[in-house]
Amino acid sequence: MNAKDKKIIEDAERENIPIFVFTAKDKYSPAAIREYYQNCVGGGTSQEHRKGIIDRHNEFTEWQDKHKHKVKIPD
Repeated sequence: MNAKDKKIIEDAERENIPIFVFTAKDKYSPAAIREYYQNCVGGGTSQEHRKGIIDRHNEFTEWQDKHKHKVKIPD
């Protein structure tokens, strides 16, 4: 988790804003990230934000490729 992620979580907790978290362990998390990316493209978010989504998607898929035995269907 990077500093930006930590700040988002801390701010949300302080302001009592609900948070939804995925981990790369979740088999379906890359698909959820891709869907979010498509919504961001359609909604006109900044290129910087979209690049961050792509980077995180790549981190998730690389982790899943290296740790296939840990990837699972959510309980």
